[in-house]
Amino acid sequence: MRSALALARSRAIQGVSGRRTAAGQAMVLGLTLILVLCVGIVLLFNTGQVVNKKVELVNAADAAAYSVAIQQARALNYAAYMNRARVANEVAIAQTISLYSWLNQMHTTSIVIRTTLDVLSAIPYIGVVFKALATAFKVAERILQTTRRVFQPVAQAAVTAIDKLNMLFAGSAQLVIEAVSRVDSYTIAKDVLQKNSPGANLGTIGTAVLGTQLATAENRLLQRYTIPRSGGGSASQRQGADRYRNVVMQSRDGFSKSRSSNFLGFLVQSGGTDMVEYDRWAALDTMAVELPLPWPLDDIDIPVGWGGAQAVGTYRNQRFLEGFGNGRGWYSEWDRRTYRPYGEAVRRNRGAAWMVDRSQDANVRFASGQHRRAFFTGYTGLRDYHDVKSGQALQPYADKDSDRDKVGPVFTIYAETASRTARTSSTTNIGAPAGSRMDLPDKTVNGNIAALSSAQVFFDRPVQFNMFRRSDGRRETGNLFSPYWQARLVKTDASTRAALAAAGALMP
Repeated sequence: MRSALALARSRAIQGVSGRRTAAGQAMVLGLTLILVLCVGIVLLFNTGQVVNKKVELVNAADAAAYSVAIQQARALNYAAYMNRARVANEVAIAQTISLYSWLNQMHTTSIVIRTTLDVLSAIPYIGVVFKALATAFKVAERILQTTRRVFQPVAQAAVTAIDKLNMLFAGSAQLVIEAVSRVDSYTIAKDVLQKNSPGANLGTIGTAVLGTQLATAENRLLQRYTIPRSGGGSASQRQGADRYRNVVMQSRDGFSKSRSSNFLGFLVQSGGTDMVEYDRWAALDTMAVELPLPWPLDDIDIPVGWGGAQAVGTYRNQRFLEGFGNGRGWYSEWDRRTYRPYGEAVRRNRGAAWMVDRSQDANVRFASGQHRRAFFTGYTGLRDYHDVKSGQALQPYADKDSDRDKVGPVFTIYAETASRTARTSSTTNIGAPAGSRMDLPDKTVNGNIAALSSAQVFFDRPVQFNMFRRSDGRRETGNLFSPYWQARLVKTDASTRAALAAAGALMP
């Protein structure tokens, strides 16, 4: 009996001991799993923080690249606005001397017609009609004389002021293109990086890449044209100057281009205003009686009125029918044709044009007007300007990397930031102590995180919107007379990535 009780007690003790042993093993396994889970959580946390910092840096690089491209586009658009403003100012000068030349011609015409009517008033019976008409023309003559006297100093002040304004516009455009856009773009790139990703910077490699692109963008895309003076200059200089002059001449209003009309079928008025060389505006207006005669006889051309005006630097008794306006006309590259000078005035009213040029009577000598008073001084002509080089910015988009240079300059931002800027367990001092066996240190190449982004400047004048498209419906190529420069993010091309890798950059 006792042996049976002892055996039962022994077996009970062994069962309890076995259960205690099994419970201890489970605890060890549970603690191990918890430890692995904690390490995994810390590792996931670190990875998330690094990825978050990487995304932040990529966004900052995108913002910096786009900001640089936007700044460059703004500089090009500013230059385009300044060029357009200078063209508009040139047209304003042309309008000013056109009006004064036309007033001179009308005043001379009124004097000639009034004198003729005074003679005809002596005819019996119908002389009273001519006398009444002569009185009316006498009133018109006095009004025109007063108007000319008031308008002359106003026109002189306007020509001088507009020319000084053009000098200011030309200087500001050159300053923005050659200096401000470079310095500002580099400063903006650093500022945008810092504000979007504190601690981020361009580094030595990024600074070198962006600096090179900013320095070479102007040379690759733009060309500065020097306006020759006094009929000199090389062929290339004159070609660039002719292009600018053609833009100005094509921009003239209808009154400045041609002032031609017929009265009663035989009284013909002709006139126009042209830019002679690149530093002088000349206007010529004529009125003549034209009576056609059968071939081979020449038509009768009797001068009735004439007048002229010029905007010049200094008065040297410049002629009206020499140089650009000497019957040869001017050639327009836009519509591939040659225009006659002074709106057909020289061809149609040769006698009246001769009175202005040869007789030096541009300012109504019949009313004691001095020839030199028809010349407005202080005008220095066209000034140097920038425009897009031939073969550049021909299309708004590139189908392949080899066509990217034809679209516009690309600016690349290579940004770096120290990996310690990411809020991982190591930088925030959570988890295992540094150097311990459970420590999870951040390991990145050279201890940095890098991001790469590129943006491109391109020209695109929309053809699908009536507000912006040209009247002929054509797609316009890049130039510095239309402010349609824009910016967009683009993929960094293989050659730039290869150059960065060769310089030791961390390629993302």
